[in-house]
Amino acid sequence: MSASVLLVALLLFMLVAAALEWMAVEVVALVVLATLLVSGQISLAEATQGFSDPAVLTVLMMMVLSEAISESGVVAQVGHRITRWSGGHTGLQVALLFGVTGVLSMFINNTAAVAMFIPVAIQLAKQMRASPSRLLLPLNYSAIVGGTCTLIGTSTNILVSSLAADRGLAPFSMFEFLRMGIFYFAAGMAYNLLLVRRLPDRGDPASLTGKYQLATYLTEVRVPASSPLVGRTVVEARISDRYFLNILEIQRDTRKIAFDLRSTPIEPGDALIVRGSMQDIVTFKEQQGLLLLSDIKLTDAELADQQNILAEMQLSPASTLEGMSLREIDFRRRFGAFVLALSRAGESIREKLGHISLRRWDTLLVFGPRRAVEQLYKLDDFLPLQEIDLRLRLHPRWWLHGLTLVGVVVSSAVFGVNILTAALVGVVLLLASRTVKVQRVYRSVQWSVFFLLAATIPLGGAVEKSGLADHFGRWLAERGVDGGPWVALSLLYLATMILTEMLSNASTAVLMLPVALSTAAALGVDPKPMVMAITFAASNGFVTPIGYQTNAMVYGAGNYRYGDFLKAGIPLNLMFWGMSSLLIPVFWPF
Repeated sequence: MSASVLLVALLLFMLVAAALEWMAVEVVALVVLATLLVSGQISLAEATQGFSDPAVLTVLMMMVLSEAISESGVVAQVGHRITRWSGGHTGLQVALLFGVTGVLSMFINNTAAVAMFIPVAIQLAKQMRASPSRLLLPLNYSAIVGGTCTLIGTSTNILVSSLAADRGLAPFSMFEFLRMGIFYFAAGMAYNLLLVRRLPDRGDPASLTGKYQLATYLTEVRVPASSPLVGRTVVEARISDRYFLNILEIQRDTRKIAFDLRSTPIEPGDALIVRGSMQDIVTFKEQQGLLLLSDIKLTDAELADQQNILAEMQLSPASTLEGMSLREIDFRRRFGAFVLALSRAGESIREKLGHISLRRWDTLLVFGPRRAVEQLYKLDDFLPLQEIDLRLRLHPRWWLHGLTLVGVVVSSAVFGVNILTAALVGVVLLLASRTVKVQRVYRSVQWSVFFLLAATIPLGGAVEKSGLADHFGRWLAERGVDGGPWVALSLLYLATMILTEMLSNASTAVLMLPVALSTAAALGVDPKPMVMAITFAASNGFVTPIGYQTNAMVYGAGNYRYGDFLKAGIPLNLMFWGMSSLLIPVFWPF
């Protein structure tokens, strides 16, 4: 098999495997890398060069700095004060929320910015008496367009800058992208404010049980004195194994027993809060002689009290629980709380939860004792989707976190210091001053992104070496013979924009960079506008949940459908395609 044929087959495999979610996109990239190595298409040195590439290391350092800013509490304080700054005006609150998110995304990791502002958006939606689905997708788009404005705003910009410099182009400056990015930012903000009114409501904004459609799955049964359950515990009665039900709480007079549920004998007159399918609940009621209060639909207020709370949280990309089921984790025993429902890709899952393997960005509806749920907030495995006191406290050295980031930006933008050098010194300063703990640094790195970048860089080199990039570049150049290089640039942007919706933004940028350079060489023009076209296009993944990593974050939290992304993202993609085709050659002439 020739090198070109093998590469085409591997690229098709990447597209299909990523689109159908056969495996995580970084695993797909590693499989392709290993295949190229074993087949002899690349050497061992070429296969491992991505793991020490300056762009990859820069992205890692910026992850650490972003996490440090998040941990400082400064971002949370900013979000918490949006209501005060707006004077209570709802429209101004929304505009400030999107604007602040976008501006912060210019300097910190987009994922960190979105994670910090999702709780703010949900709280604001409740004040507006609207569903969070009205705000979360525009919030996400604000972070994406903000990230396109600076070199450190997104890993794509850092990656392309480094790889282009390796091929003889001048490295991009800190604000190289701002000329075009500011037009993206202004147009994106206007679009997002219009989008708020057009997005559908997905679930009752005031009710988590309503959002997850749990009314028919969550009910109360009364235990009469004649029931076989009297005198036995939930464990002794094997309720979970026999009936596939969870007893969430025992209500006894004015007491609500949830924390020591497994060791509490059931008494006559107890009310059991039961979660499960109605068929299993009816079977349980008949065999155990219980009274089913079928006219009662439990609400958030009835589930939550001073001892027990109902909360939403998301599985973080750093979670050690990914790939494990709730049964394997033994979630109830390990964390002292129940998972009532799970939302993934906009679809709530309420049955057979124990057997479903968890994935990053899954949204969990958790019920349990207040102290147990609040402990979950402190773990790196979860991202809370509501404002809590833990997130609103300022770190004692919050000012040093902020000054370090400002120092990195200024030293690179004003004094021309290499961005990796500046970021590395910033991280070491935080570590040496004990402002950030080294254990926190290890946990703040998104290793999935690291392996994706490291595995994709050699693939880009293989595409270039095989001649595929040159062939595609000449084809684009031929299209531009009659219409000029603008046509070739527009087609290049379009191809990258489509590809990034199926692959990750980083993978797409790496694969398309050699094509951009080949297109410019075939046309005999400056390669910089072509490189800028694929850089902006790779970051503008608005149409699918996998087009950009933060898309997946808001998908579950906003209870979206796939069609919501299509309807909202396609017009934005087309608008940016037109803007880029016209303005990129103006800012970076051929």
